[in-house]
Amino acid sequence: MLHFLSSLFATSSRRDDPVDKALLERATERVLEGSDPRLRALPGYRKRLRAPVETAVRHVIDLVGRLPEPAEISRQAFRNDPRLRAFFVSPEHLQETMAGCPMMSDYLRGANPAAGDVIFGLLSMTRSEKNILGMDLRGDTLQRDVAQVAVNFSDHRYLGPSGDETETRRELMRRGFDFLIERALESIIATRSKQAELDQQRQLLQRKLRAMEAGNWGLEAAFAPSEAGGGADLVALEAEIQAVENELLTLGSKPHALEHSLEHIRATLGDPARWLDMRSVTLELSPMSVKAGPGTTGRSCQLELSELFSASGRQRTVLLGRFPAQDLPPRPDFMEQAARWLG
Repeated sequence: MLHFLSSLFATSSRRDDPVDKALLERATERVLEGSDPRLRALPGYRKRLRAPVETAVRHVIDLVGRLPEPAEISRQAFRNDPRLRAFFVSPEHLQETMAGCPMMSDYLRGANPAAGDVIFGLLSMTRSEKNILGMDLRGDTLQRDVAQVAVNFSDHRYLGPSGDETETRRELMRRGFDFLIERALESIIATRSKQAELDQQRQLLQRKLRAMEAGNWGLEAAFAPSEAGGGADLVALEAEIQAVENELLTLGSKPHALEHSLEHIRATLGDPARWLDMRSVTLELSPMSVKAGPGTTGRSCQLELSELFSASGRQRTVLLGRFPAQDLPPRPDFMEQAARWLG
């Protein structure tokens, strides 16, 4: 399933392109594979899914298209970009954090970028604010215990790393579409009846959803509070999903239950901005990442940031970036380390 989806947005993936028939066909198949394949038993299911699928496809294409041009995320840029100085403690922290992101690590295991290469991706972070008592200079007097708001960025991820910006944007579109399918599946699960037959189906669908999220099919890596799925065995997860689908097919289903599922999918995909959207956030921060306000004086810098958010309350600060491969820390020489340990 994962390999099938890798080409979902291989064509017609620019904002102004029409959504062609082939893309809609692939997207509809993805909806069925990602939710409940038994929906194919419903008469006219493709026609009924066409409008909401097209709405969702257009939305994720537009969403990714709204991301600004990639910003340089590097030790050198840290000196001049106040966003990077807010996101990372130091150039060394930037270098170590970027190289240590699980998706970056996965990418590097299959690629060998040269020193002059650039790795594109979407930097994603949790933004938190905390009320503190700090110090502030009022005129020539240093005042203590001044009420302030400190801003912190943590839980850094780097989604869709690749050596090509277009490929990264396509990967983000695919993940955005998968994220919407996962929300539709959650909706189906949440309203399933507790009757014995439907409860069994609900448990199977929950197993499927957990497997999809563990494999980072969608944007879970952008929204989840931890690196769930980092280093996941994708082959095992695909086998688990296939086993769930085989078991669902053996159960069969009553037509009204399938109708119920289809309507939840139509409702979710037909209103994609409710479940995944992006907004601009303006922050004015001091060099110490304290919000400018009544309790602060001195110099500050205004940051224009992008934030992904969902109706579920999830939100993440994001920055489309380009990371120079030359900033990657040297890979450890395990043979040399072993030789040192062995004397």
